[in-house]
Amino acid sequence: MSNAFAGLIKALSARVNVELAIEDSVRVKADFDNFALHIEHLAGGDQVLLAVSIAEVPAEGRQELYRELLQGQFLFGRTHGASLALDPAEEFICLQILQPILELTQDNFPDLVETFLNLAEFWRQRCLTVSESPAGRLADDQPSPAPADPGFLRA
Repeated sequence: MSNAFAGLIKALSARVNVELAIEDSVRVKADFDNFALHIEHLAGGDQVLLAVSIAEVPAEGRQELYRELLQGQFLFGRTHGASLALDPAEEFICLQILQPILELTQDNFPDLVETFLNLAEFWRQRCLTVSESPAGRLADDQPSPAPADPGFLRA
C-alpha cells in the first residue's frame, strides 16, 4: 500500500470521524450522504479514482436523460473535470474523477471528496428530474456546485 494513499484515507477518516478501511491495499468503499463512494489508488498511473453511482437509468425517457448528461459533460461545463459514465449494462449512471496522487495532500483530499459528493448530489437531482418528467428538463441557468479548490475540479 502506498504511504501517500494511506495518509489521504487517514485524513479523510479524521474529517468524517469514521475509520475508513483500505481493502486489498488499494481501495476504500464508504457510504456518504446516501452515496456508495469508491476510492481507489491506481498504482500504475499513481492516481486516485473517486467514483459513485448517482442514479439508475430509467426504463422510459432515456434519450432525454442521455442528452442531459452529454450536454452537462460538454467541455466539463457542469462536471468540473469529473466524468459522467453509463455502466456497460446500462443500469446506472456514474460520476467519476481521476486525480494524480502527487497533487493530493492530507489537507486538500477531504475537500476534494466533499466537493465530489456535492457534485454527485447535483447530478442525482438532475437525473431524477429528467427521469420523472422527460419534457421538464432543468433550466440551463441552474449552477452546478462550485469546486472547493479550482486546482482539483475545473470551474
